[in-house]
Amino acid sequence: MPLLPIDLQTLFSQANQVSKEQAIQKEAAPQAQSLQGAQLAQRTEQRDNAVNETHDQEEGPEQVKDKNRRGADRKRRPPRERRAGKTPPAPPARDVVRDPNLGRNVDITS
Repeated sequence: MPLLPIDLQTLFSQANQVSKEQAIQKEAAPQAQSLQGAQLAQRTEQRDNAVNETHDQEEGPEQVKDKNRRGADRKRRPPRERRAGKTPPAPPARDVVRDPNLGRNVDITS
């Protein structure tokens, strides 16, 4: 099927529109990627600036490590102390004063 001059005339008038559409398609992927990068940076900044609530430590591997550490302390004592059953003297007990408002207020200064 040959191209007639009238067909070429129609194609030439649409050439600008086609080139604009192709340029938009080429730019769409980098623009979407930069938008996602900006959103990721914003979320990361918000997460860094946020104050997270702390939770009590539950029973888990950390507790097991503490128990193992106690056993390791026994192994480090000299053999004479282990045999005699002597333990090093405990530090004197201290009176601890607790403030009921401690940890409840957060002062924020700019």
